[in-house]
Amino acid sequence: MSLIFHHIQQLSRNVNQFLNEGLQGEDIYMSHWAVLFQLHSHGGSMTQAELKNRLNIEAPPLSRVIAKLETQGYVQKNKSSDQRTNDITLTKAGKDRYPVWEQAIQKAETRLLERYGERRETVLEEHVLSLSRLIEEERGRD
Repeated sequence: MSLIFHHIQQLSRNVNQFLNEGLQGEDIYMSHWAVLFQLHSHGGSMTQAELKNRLNIEAPPLSRVIAKLETQGYVQKNKSSDQRTNDITLTKAGKDRYPVWEQAIQKAETRLLERYGERRETVLEEHVLSLSRLIEEERGRD
């Protein structure tokens, strides 16, 4: 029996914790950053359904993260034009703070990847992307 998926899960948790430490002193965590990153990467606005699909997250935890970001003034939620979902938009405050968060994440990632090595990083990325594609293919079979 292989424990590789257990190790991957533990690695994911460790990476998440490590990056949360990189955000220490900020008022967001990785779960918030994931939403902010997607919004920023897609022009500052997406529907909640699009975010749910992009982040591969269930609706209740995503709603909690969005509510927290709303309270902090970083995102705004409005009913979409079809009234079936919400449009989530980065506010001016969210756009203004984004470079600070991005720099904190990049600093933590760089610190770790410099120690890991460029060649190993390239190989790791290839393996992660390949495994992700296989998972998506398997899900498509159902």
